[in-house]
Amino acid sequence: METTNIEKFQNRKKTAIRLLAFLEAKKGKELELETILISLIRPTLDEPGNIAYVPHRSLENPLFFMFDELWVDEKAIEEHFMQPHMHNLIEKLTPLLEKPLELKRYYEIIL
Repeated sequence: METTNIEKFQNRKKTAIRLLAFLEAKKGKELELETILISLIRPTLDEPGNIAYVPHRSLENPLFFMFDELWVDEKAIEEHFMQPHMHNLIEKLTPLLEKPLELKRYYEIIL
């Protein structure tokens, strides 16, 4: 499955925001967590403000996951959290997580 819109990526502007989501599964819950995370990819990529939505799993610890997301701007991120596929997501994830989801925002240093 493609996780990056190459055309949008090549045409991104300085307003683009990289959102990194860090998740740690409870032992024995990692497959259930991974299934939920994978189910978010297609509908998120279909959002007009999304450029990339790339899931990762740690090589050092299979309980750790990270989503590397790229959005056209902050408004697109706000709209993302209002989409139907994001409805009640925290409630679904909380019983599977060792600690709360951590989100970090970055901007690209364009030279």
